[in-house]
Amino acid sequence: MASSVSTKPILASVWQTDTLDTGAIHDELNQLWSQLGGPLKGGDAPGEMVAEPNFGGGGLMRANTLNLIAVASDLRAVTLIQETIARLRDFLPSRTIILIPQDGTDHESGMIGPRYDVRVELMEQVTETDEPNLRFEVITIGADRRETGNLASLVTPLLAADLPDFLWWPGGGFADDPLFEDLLPIVDRLILDTAQLGRDVQSISAIRQILADESNAPVIGDFTWLRLEPWRQLIAQFFDPEDVQRSLHTVEQVTIHYAETREDGSAGLAAALLTAGWLASRLDWEAIDPLERQKRGGFWAPLRAKDGDRGREIELRLVPDTSPQARFSLRRVKIVAAGAAPGAFVVERTDSDDILTSSETPDNPEVSRMVYSRRPVSDEMIGQELQRFGADSTYEEAVRFAVGLIPS
Repeated sequence: MASSVSTKPILASVWQTDTLDTGAIHDELNQLWSQLGGPLKGGDAPGEMVAEPNFGGGGLMRANTLNLIAVASDLRAVTLIQETIARLRDFLPSRTIILIPQDGTDHESGMIGPRYDVRVELMEQVTETDEPNLRFEVITIGADRRETGNLASLVTPLLAADLPDFLWWPGGGFADDPLFEDLLPIVDRLILDTAQLGRDVQSISAIRQILADESNAPVIGDFTWLRLEPWRQLIAQFFDPEDVQRSLHTVEQVTIHYAETREDGSAGLAAALLTAGWLASRLDWEAIDPLERQKRGGFWAPLRAKDGDRGREIELRLVPDTSPQARFSLRRVKIVAAGAAPGAFVVERTDSDDILTSSETPDNPEVSRMVYSRRPVSDEMIGQELQRFGADSTYEEAVRFAVGLIPS
């Protein structure tokens, strides 16, 4: 059984200001650390932060891993970020900087308030094991939207030196946000959730544009891709037997049922596109035409396999699904093969914990099995992404193919 983990603030300081002084933030952090009785955290000059090794004593240790910048576009995202950071296990950021663009006007009085709300706090994670309790820093900056153009330059001196820098953008709408563009050059890793794009799949094109700058592009992680991991594994397992692999060369139809847009704006359309991109990039298919919207909902597109001189066409169908089983991601994937090696292969989520697979070929009568596959939650996914530093070439290839399917 996993050990119980609890994370809570132990010291904090809050203020409002019209001028954001990063030196004052550093000084406040120094003061908070000094109250804990640990070693001095600052240099000789006011506001100066210097590199510091982990320290122990009394079963305590300071996290020394990475900087995490998280941007909250609304109150829901603020809550998500705060709760996710508090639930992280095994791997904690040394410093988390939460940026909250907000309306600085008091609508009741019509008065314009302070341009920045600042909170600095020290957090401590306590476990039931004999391992030292970990302490880390959280800086939360609420900034008047008029000041968001300055935020990236203000964030840079707040990053702990000599550590990798991660940007987590949990909401949609990143593609046309100036703050996103300003933060991108200063980070090593970017973590998104393309499920939050809803129907705005055009923003996936922005991911491809980021990847195109190979020399400066951050490594990209996507919660949607993590949710698809069991789907990719189960589909691949169909074709492990050598006799079934022949069906890969006779596929004529792929139908993907994805989550329709929910009240919170999330949808599974990006998951459907990434699944199609994954299949196509693995099986050497190409897009003939972009997706065409269907009158009954969803999309259709012809693909072409590159086996033989003339090629072979595959019909791709993306079908919206309103059932709760499809939340954020997919409900069902069906692959139909014909010709010399016919077969039908289905993966379907039945509830939040289980996925049902079934397959049938002439040599193998219908076989089905239930697989336990609980949907991952945000702290599990961000924890997984914080521990991955290398690029995922399979994801990148899936994105590139998916962009070719998006209608202009």
